[in-house]
Amino acid sequence: MKNKTKTIAVCGCIFAMTTAMTAPVYADTNASVYNNPYFVENWADKAVADLTSSNGYTLIRSGEDSSSDCVGALTPGALVTVEGEENGWTKISSGNIEGYVSSDLLVTGAEAEAEYLEENTVYGTVNIAGTPVYSGESTGSSVLMTLEDKAGVTLISADNGWFKVKVNGQTGYISTDAVAINADTHDAVTLAEFEAETGIVPDTTTNTVDSSYSQDDINLLAALIHCEAGGESYTGKVAVGAVVLNRVNSASFPNTISEVIYQSGQFTPASSGALAATLSSGVDADCYAAAQDAINGANPVGSCLYFHAGGGSGLTIGNQTFY
Repeated sequence: MKNKTKTIAVCGCIFAMTTAMTAPVYADTNASVYNNPYFVENWADKAVADLTSSNGYTLIRSGEDSSSDCVGALTPGALVTVEGEENGWTKISSGNIEGYVSSDLLVTGAEAEAEYLEENTVYGTVNIAGTPVYSGESTGSSVLMTLEDKAGVTLISADNGWFKVKVNGQTGYISTDAVAINADTHDAVTLAEFEAETGIVPDTTTNTVDSSYSQDDINLLAALIHCEAGGESYTGKVAVGAVVLNRVNSASFPNTISEVIYQSGQFTPASSGALAATLSSGVDADCYAAAQDAINGANPVGSCLYFHAGGGSGLTIGNQTFY
């Protein structure tokens, strides 16, 4: 699961969907901070859909591969509970939906909390006439203004019984006892709900894996990318995968991923034991995503069949040269 934003491009309109999917549901909930679903008490088992580099949604699959059936969709800032992670896929539950999402499209911890609050506007309604808005988290702080009953505020954060709020262009603090929260969780939605609310028919074939390759092929290719380009850019990782696929499609090399990778004298990690160790210990999500992209046709190196570390004649990507 990633800790910074890096996503796979998909179809849609991020602005329209973010607006449609994050509109608050007005239900006067208890003003206690942790009864508000937008302020999550414990982020240890939570993650958030981070799709800021994509065009606005990702699909939830029934299994740990891109060819599995689609059971729902996540839009930017959607909150999920993490049930487990393996092979670059995270098992999640969100709302009434359970399934798998590419780990590359989720953030966790402090970044998840920041992404959640950035993508979701949380509103509150004052429920005590004459409520003061203080300049700090103390009744001894100066009073910026007083608010009437039913006045609306935007909630920024919560701590120690205080909401940090924005109202009338100013930022201040209000006791949580004086505010009813008007929000519902931003969860996963079914494909039917997604289409009804956005008017967009999701492309369920987006980023699917070529059916001629098995999960074992993807695992092996991802492990090789991890060994050969683990420290390179995402483009560099895809480039290594593309070289392997170029060889599979070349009459000068074997015609399967496994045979290409284990061909004698070709890839050092395969003969040194590093590849086997990587397969045993696990592979980064980025390497899985790069393997799948390469299998799906992504190719930043054209017809190149070889690469080596360092510069030289050919196409240089990061610290490697392809030729």
